[in-house]
Amino acid sequence: MNTTANGSPDAPKGTLTDADIIALAHEGRLIVNGFSEARIKQACYELSASETYYDLAAPDRPRQAGADGNILLKPKQILVFITEEELQLPPDILGRVLSKGQLFSLGVVPVNTYADPGFSGKLGIVLINASNDYLRIPPGMTIAKIEFVRLHHDVSRPYDGQHGYQTHIWPIRHDLKLTPQEIKDDKRIEDPTAEVVRAYGPDFGAVVERVFRYERRLLLAAAVYLTTLVGVIALAFGREERLGIVAAVVLGIVSNLGFWLLTWFATNLRRKG
Repeated sequence: MNTTANGSPDAPKGTLTDADIIALAHEGRLIVNGFSEARIKQACYELSASETYYDLAAPDRPRQAGADGNILLKPKQILVFITEEELQLPPDILGRVLSKGQLFSLGVVPVNTYADPGFSGKLGIVLINASNDYLRIPPGMTIAKIEFVRLHHDVSRPYDGQHGYQTHIWPIRHDLKLTPQEIKDDKRIEDPTAEVVRAYGPDFGAVVERVFRYERRLLLAAAVYLTTLVGVIALAFGREERLGIVAAVVLGIVSNLGFWLLTWFATNLRRKG
């Protein structure tokens, strides 16, 4: 008969209660470092952020909280927060990471995951700021919940891998990312405007298209202006006997006026539809 991690075959199965979590933690199991009874809820434990985090936009090195002591979470940014708590799960208990209502109400959600039976180490909690607000996350703040579930018996192969934080580099499969040349060659990927429309909708795509149109027309206006200016200078100095200073000034004013009109035309396109 398989026995559970507490040595009793009759230990209750299913989600651990607050009393179960406290008892195991005091035995030096489940949560072995950073444990606080104040973070125990009815049937879960609230995990807290440490000073260390990873930015998935540049995940190859750990980062620390800023000079103000806080971690800045920007709009639409994805960060991996390393927990203060260190886990040591028995081979018959797994942990499920869940969202915390206080952060969820701000538009911040964790990527729900779980810690395998046998896991040992600190957890990386992935938080996505889906809001348009800049948020400060102070170290020590609770950022997610974890519930522990006791299985019917020990798993046959407990987790024995190495967590990303322990390797001092967050594990990213860079080989799965397409290179710029691969993106260019892949026929399934459309032009930038079409991809923006697909990802963010037609309204935002229309804004991007107008920006590209402004850019093209401004470049054309600049080319016309420079050509005209060079022509005026060449005319003024090449035919000095027939073109007086006043005429040169007039031509300069005309060329500047033409550039202003071209710029106005390029930057005053009206939205269609």
